[in-house]
Parts: sequence; structure tokens; C-alpha cells
Amino acid sequence: MIGEINRLGREMSTATVVFHQAVAEKAGLSGADHKYVDVLFRNGSMTAGEMAEHTGLTTGAVTGVIDRLEKAGLVRRERDPADRRKVLVVLDEKAARERISPAFRHMQQGLGRLYDGFSEQELQVIKRYLESTITFYESQIKQLREG
Repeated sequence: MIGEINRLGREMSTATVVFHQAVAEKAGLSGADHKYVDVLFRNGSMTAGEMAEHTGLTTGAVTGVIDRLEKAGLVRRERDPADRRKVLVVLDEKAARERISPAFRHMQQGLGRLYDGFSEQELQVIKRYLESTITFYESQIKQLREG
């Protein structure tokens, strides 16, 4: 059973990457840049250094990401009102939603139907599995970056 779960986990991981690449292409972005937009959606405005910490990229690579997202009209650079020496990367949430959301509409409807096929108890197990898997991956990322 563990082998089958591991195999299915790899298949799901690949399907997720390919799905997000397709979403990104529909929005006119790279797969990676699409996920960097998600980092900003989840965490709010941040400096390039903070973005580098969240993504594992170098600050130089983050500058390239910010340049591409700025050119696409999805982010802007603003002085931090609390510390004028800092520059924040600010997501234009409206522009990002308009650009990315259309690719997710069909998926959201399908997920509703998918979830309807599970009992509340099964959904609780799925939720616990996903939360545990995220925590596990975050610890693995930290180990890989530190070692």
C-alpha cells in the first residue's frame, strides 16, 4: 500500500505541475511566475529579499521575476511607508485575478463535484493528509537548502 501511495503521490505531483503550467500559459505567464504571484497572494507585499526567502531563489533571480511580473502589469514596486529605504513588491490583486482566474473557473466547478463524492469524515482525513504533507515538504525543503 505504501508503494502505491508513493506512486500516486508522484503522479499527483506531476499532474499538479503540468496543470499549473497550463494555467500559467493561459494567463501569458511562465509556470514559475504564476506560482510567484501565488506567493504574493498568500503573503502580501514583501521586499525582494523576503520573496527570495519564500521561494528559495537568489535575490538576483527574484529581481528578474519582479521585472517580468511588473512588465505584465501584475506587481509594482513601492517604497515601504514604515522604512523608506526598503522597496516592497506589491501585487495588483485585481489585475492578477482578472488574468489568472478564468483558467480556474472550470476547475473550481469540477472540484465541487469531486468533493461531493466524499463523506465529511473522508474529507477530514484528506485535509489532515494534505496538512501533514505540506508540513513534511516544508521540512524537506529546509533540509535541502541547509544541507
